[in-house]
Amino acid sequence: MPAASTATAPEASDEPLMSTGRLALFSVGAMAAMLLSLLDENIVATAALPITSDLDPEHGMSLLPWLLSVYLLAATATQPLYGKLSDLFGPKKVYLFAIVTFMAGSALCGLAQNMGQLIAFRAVQGLGGGGLMSLTLIIMATLYPPKERAGGSGVGGGLVALGIIVGPLLGGYLSQHLSWRWIFYVNLPLGLLTVVATLFALRLPPRAHQRERRVDLPGAALVTAAAAGLLLIAQWGGTEYAWSSPQILGLSAGSLLLVAAFAWWETRAAEPILPPSLFRDPVFRIAAPLQFLAGFTVLAVTAYVVTYLQVARGLSAQSAGQRLAPMAIGVIVVMFSSGKLISRTLRYKPVLLLNSAITVVTLALFGTVDETTSALHLGVLLVLLGFGLGGVVQVVLQTVQASAPPEQLGVATTGTRFFMTLGSGFGVAVLGELLNNRFLALLPDGVPESARGSAGKAVAALRTAPPELRDKLTHAYASAVDTVFLTAAGLMLLALVLAFLMPDVRLGAADEQEAA
Repeated sequence: MPAASTATAPEASDEPLMSTGRLALFSVGAMAAMLLSLLDENIVATAALPITSDLDPEHGMSLLPWLLSVYLLAATATQPLYGKLSDLFGPKKVYLFAIVTFMAGSALCGLAQNMGQLIAFRAVQGLGGGGLMSLTLIIMATLYPPKERAGGSGVGGGLVALGIIVGPLLGGYLSQHLSWRWIFYVNLPLGLLTVVATLFALRLPPRAHQRERRVDLPGAALVTAAAAGLLLIAQWGGTEYAWSSPQILGLSAGSLLLVAAFAWWETRAAEPILPPSLFRDPVFRIAAPLQFLAGFTVLAVTAYVVTYLQVARGLSAQSAGQRLAPMAIGVIVVMFSSGKLISRTLRYKPVLLLNSAITVVTLALFGTVDETTSALHLGVLLVLLGFGLGGVVQVVLQTVQASAPPEQLGVATTGTRFFMTLGSGFGVAVLGELLNNRFLALLPDGVPESARGSAGKAVAALRTAPPELRDKLTHAYASAVDTVFLTAAGLMLLALVLAFLMPDVRLGAADEQEAA
C-alpha cells in the first residue's frame, strides 16, 4: 500500500462496557501493573552492588550480567505467546496468570539465598513480566475506543516518566535503608492491588470470534529459543566472547536456523502465535522494523546518557539517575500533546513523523556534547529525547492497535512490543561495544598498558590519573559517547524513512466505519 493511502481504524461501540466505578477501579489496578513493569526494568541495576556483596562477594560480579539480562530474555521471548493466548482465551485470564507469576517470581527473588537461585527466580519473574505491560495495553484497547486511547495517552506518559525517575531512586533507597530484598517485595502489594481490581472490576465484552483453542506450543518454543539466542549474541558478542569466536558463530547459526524453522512452522500451525497475515498487513509490516529501530536507538541510548554523566561529568549513579528527570518531563509532554493532536486530527502519521524528526535532530545534537556541556543544555536535550522515548514508540503502537482487527488485537500488540524489546536488547549491547572500542581507540598517551586492554580498566584509571591525564581521558570518553549518539541518529533517520512509508491510519467516523 502506498504511503499516502488511508486505512480506517476499527472503533468500539459507544456503549460503556463497565460502570464508571468499575472502570476507575480497574484503571487504578492497570496503572499499578504498568508501573510494576516499568520499575522492574531498571530497579535491579541500582541494587546490583548490595546484592552481589550479600549473596556472593567473591564471584557475584561475574554473574551480574546474567542477573540483569535473564529477566529481559524471559520477558521478551514470552511476549508473542501472551498475545496469542489473549486472543484465544481472552485477556483477563491470561492477565491474571501473568500477574500471579510475576508476584511469585518476586517473592522467590526476595527469598533467594545465592546468586544461582536469584538468577533462576528472576527468570520466573520475567515470564510473568513479559505479559504485564502488553496485556494491560490489550485490555485498555478493548475497553476504550481509539479516540479515547489517544486522548488519554498522557496518563501512560506519566507512568513511563515515573518509572524512569522512581526506579533508580527507589532501588537505591530500599537497598540502603532496608534491604535489597525489598526491591522485590515491594512488587507484592502493587501486584495484589492489580489482582483485586481485575477480579472485582474488569468486565470484558463477549468474544465475537469463537474458535478452537489450540495453543501453538512448537511455535512458542521456537520463537523463545530464537529470541533468547539472538539476545545472548547481543549480550556476549565482544564481551564474553569475540565476535569471530566459535561460540558466537555457532550461536548465530543456531539462532538463524531457529528463526527459519519458526517462520516455516507458522505457515502450517493452526493457531500461529505470530500469524503470517500480520506481516502481510501494511501497517504491521512497517511498524515491526520501525519499533526495532526505535528500541535499538532511543531506549538503548538512555543507558549511555547515564554512563556519560557518571564518567565524563563525575556524577554518582544516584545523581546521574536524578538528572534523567528532564527526559521524564519530555515523555509526559509528548504523550499528552500527541494524544490531543491525534484526537483532534484523527490521524496518527503526521504526529509520528513530527516526533521521529525531533528524535533524529536530538540524537544528532547529543553527538556534539562534551565534558564541558552545561547542565541547562543537557536538560533541554533530555526533554527532547523524551519526545523520542514517548512519541515514537507509543504512536507506532497506537497505530498498530487502531488498524488491527479485534481477533488479532493481542498478537498485534505483543508482536509490536516484541520487536521493540528485541531492538532495545540489541541496542544496549551493540552500542555498548561501539562505545568501548571507540574509547579504547581514543585513549591518550600516558595511560598505562595494563589499562589499555579493556574500557572498564581505562575508566578505572580515571580515579588515580593525574589531573592533566584525567582531563584527556574524560574528553576521550565524551568523544566516544558522541560516536554512539551519532550512530543512533543515523539509525533513527532510517526509522524516519519507515515512518514516511507507514500507511496513514485514520480514526474514522461511524459512517466511515459502516461504509468500510
